[in-house]
Amino acid sequence: MNYKDMLHRELIFLDENSNNREELFESISHKLMDLGYVKSSYQVALNSREDEFPTGLITKFLPIALPHADPENVNKAFIAVARNNQEIPMLQMGSNEEMRTKYFFFLGITDSSHQVILLQKFMQLLQDKEFVDKLVSANSVDEVYSLLDEYFD
Repeated sequence: MNYKDMLHRELIFLDENSNNREELFESISHKLMDLGYVKSSYQVALNSREDEFPTGLITKFLPIALPHADPENVNKAFIAVARNNQEIPMLQMGSNEEMRTKYFFFLGITDSSHQVILLQKFMQLLQDKEFVDKLVSANSVDEVYSLLDEYFD
């Protein structure tokens, strides 16, 4: 699978203003559903999966979350980027310890065999200080899209 095919400008949301995870997941779920990427079951599935398997990660340079739902809730593969205006609490993957982040990469996976590879790609990217610095300083959808397009192989 070519992961660059999962990137679309219409799925980069840089000005989210949610107070908590549930509000953010609702906002992004509605946008994804309106664009045809997910089924109506997606929001509930996303929250259920996050409750059971938290996706927060404290990486070397930036805390993020990689929320996703099971493939049966996704119509077509995607990576959606959301930057919230303030940090919101999430639980860390593996440890369930609380953390805070404003950067979310929603992974729309249609084939679960690609999930681990995609998570590894994000882990690799987020170890790259230059990538993280460019991501944090990006001010437009085009900047974020170009950055992901450049670094994602």
